[in-house]
Amino acid sequence: MVVVQQSTETNSSFPAMQPFCPYLWPAMLFLKSHTTGTEMGHPHPRDMVTHLAQRYAGNEQGPAACSERIPVNHYTDPKHFEREREKLFLQRPLLLAHETRIPDAGDAIVQDLLGLPVVTVRGADGNIQSFLNVCRHRGMRLVQGQGQVRLRSFVCPYHQWTYGLDGGLRNIPRAESFLDVDKATLGLVELPTAVRNGLIWIQLTPGASMDIDAHLAGLGDDLDYFKLGDFQYCQHSVREVAANWKLIQDAFLDGYHVTRLHRNTVGPFFPDALADSQFIGDHLRNAVARNEIAEAVGLPPGELGDLRPYATFSYTTFPNAVLVIQPDYTSIICLFPVAVDKTVFVHTMLVPHAPASDEERDHFRRSFELIDEGVFAAEDIFVAAGTQRGLDSGANDSLLFGGLEEAAIRFHQVIARELR
Repeated sequence: MVVVQQSTETNSSFPAMQPFCPYLWPAMLFLKSHTTGTEMGHPHPRDMVTHLAQRYAGNEQGPAACSERIPVNHYTDPKHFEREREKLFLQRPLLLAHETRIPDAGDAIVQDLLGLPVVTVRGADGNIQSFLNVCRHRGMRLVQGQGQVRLRSFVCPYHQWTYGLDGGLRNIPRAESFLDVDKATLGLVELPTAVRNGLIWIQLTPGASMDIDAHLAGLGDDLDYFKLGDFQYCQHSVREVAANWKLIQDAFLDGYHVTRLHRNTVGPFFPDALADSQFIGDHLRNAVARNEIAEAVGLPPGELGDLRPYATFSYTTFPNAVLVIQPDYTSIICLFPVAVDKTVFVHTMLVPHAPASDEERDHFRRSFELIDEGVFAAEDIFVAAGTQRGLDSGANDSLLFGGLEEAAIRFHQVIARELR
């Protein structure tokens, strides 16, 4: 496990929600009707590869030119951020981790999420549950620090009240000193948690009714196709980024920058700005063609075989995560906003199987270092933090997105729909 803690130092009131370009409102109406019709299914990932191959061969057109503007205060206004926190992050399932990160009973992830102390633990029965990391006696934090731990029980350091891995209150020292205390009603406060396709989903509102399958809206079909549930946790890093969470999402939704920003790292593996995006519910499936897309030209979809050599697929699971399907591993990026200009960035590497040799272990280690430090930290996070500083300068009143940034435009359309 690799854990990197990084911190960089880096008002207007929230306006009434208005479309940020004359074309947005019709797009939002289409978006709502499109995303609620999930029973109709969605195209197979191989159709995107076929479409990209046709574009590469010059037989189909790419996205039309456009100009969309996002107001700067959507990235800098604390009141706007609080609306996003309430509407998007507290009322929707969030992707937390892959279940193989906590494979055994007592394995737990301790992390403050959006200001809430949370612990997610695998119980003795193998089930995964999440609780507020708070004693029901006097409110003390139970598990200290943050990160990955192994627990036998939850013991409060203040008065030694003890809870089982299932959250039930097991012991009250000197219980005779309390009147009318029912241990059955003083278990840890549980947060809705579900596991699908190997991924742990959590909703940060106690007592909420979380319909994870409705939230996924058929996305699980794609995750099954890429066998995400069969992957294994390898390592992860945690960074605190001095940027609004949407600036980070913008970077991962932008095929326009790949050969430019990443010109000295992964850029040479891709043709310029050959990307496509599609909705699955409120989530975005994105495909960026790799140089090998030339080999897919003219191939019937059924003969493509493994799609990963032809295109890098990524799935932006609304609102907080990105799954990047690399040729021989998968990256999960989870974003947890702390403030309008501060975001916790958790990057996890999943591998198809546990390394079978030192050589394979070294390969995955070097791959993680390249993508985590050389690409994500040095390039994508670099531009997110740099843009935040640029926005704070007052030089711009909006950010401009063109046709090659259509996936980011679509992402902001979903946000606008939810907040309007």
